[in-house]
Amino acid sequence: MNIPEAMAHLNGYPFFLTAKGADKSHGVMAEFVTACANTPPMLLVSVRKGMALSPLIRDSRMFAVAAVEGIALAHARRLDQMIIDQVDSFMGITVDHTPSGIPVLANSITWFECELARHIDIDADCELYAGTVRAAHMDETFQAQLEREDSNMSELLMDMTPSGVG
Repeated sequence: MNIPEAMAHLNGYPFFLTAKGADKSHGVMAEFVTACANTPPMLLVSVRKGMALSPLIRDSRMFAVAAVEGIALAHARRLDQMIIDQVDSFMGITVDHTPSGIPVLANSITWFECELARHIDIDADCELYAGTVRAAHMDETFQAQLEREDSNMSELLMDMTPSGVG
């Protein structure tokens, strides 16, 4: 799955933002995630202000954002309530890792590893992170489902085309 294809399927899922520091990692639920540029591919992520994740992103200049559902969403909601301390927040939870080692919850639908381009502190209850997408991954089952849906849509459109029109 290439980055633009994965970015095209951002809508409709809750997202979990993660980052890794020198000795700990943590994650929080994102309020909003959207594509904000195509070249280079970039995402804009909104999270509640004052989250313990902010120093990890600031220091590492990297973050990951993953679309979650099912058991991954349950873990994300639990982790969102944790207070970050010296213990790794992901201890005892199955995770995958992005190419630079940022943990993402196993069974995430898709994830994006981003290099921090901008941190935007707005006069609101959220802060924004703009990130250049460096890597992306989509769950094989989800990708196969999308391909079936695309195929079904193509067949439906072909059936709707009047005969003799070309």
